[in-house]
This record gives sequence, C-alpha cells and structure tokens, in this order.
Amino acid sequence: MITVNINNITEGRFQKLLSLYNGNYEELINGMIEYKINELKRGIRNIENDFIYYEKKYNISTRSFYEKFSQGEYTKHNNDFFKWSGEYEVWQEFNHELKQIS
Repeated sequence: MITVNINNITEGRFQKLLSLYNGNYEELINGMIEYKINELKRGIRNIENDFIYYEKKYNISTRSFYEKFSQGEYTKHNNDFFKWSGEYEVWQEFNHELKQIS
C-alpha cells in the first residue's frame, strides 16, 4: 500500500485522470510507467543520433572522447565538446533510470 500526500489541486487532477481509467489505479500507474519508459527510450535514441554526428565529425567514439575530455585532454574551448560531454552524462542518467524502472 502506498500513501501519497498531495495538495487539493493535484488531487483533483489525479482524480480526473483516474476516472479516464475507470478507477483502475494499477492500469493508470502502469500506463504512467510505460510512458516514462518510452520517453527515456526516445531521449536515448535522440542522444545516440547526436553521438553519431560528433563521432563522424571528430573521428572518435563517444566513450573515448568522454574519457579524454574528463581527463582534461581536450583543453581547446569548443562548444561541441561541452555539448557532447553533457549529452553523454544525460545519456548515462537516462540509461540508469531506464534500468531502474524496466
């Protein structure tokens, strides 16, 4: 059993959403989880497409780039490097979240 404390506005919105599922809490929650899983997968795919772009442009794998970037081997101020490293970190977070809820 899960107990959740929410404000009146959120409770009202939740009740309306629940009514779309005919009061079936389990179906609603599973739907929410599946939605989150699909969003994470979509985000991962989008980031991986960016990885392909950067890997071709700089002729290095994302993992190798990130290791070298983290060790300070890329000292040149390049916006691509900051974006690429940030996307790699988000990619890692998304994959971790996906493993937790799948």
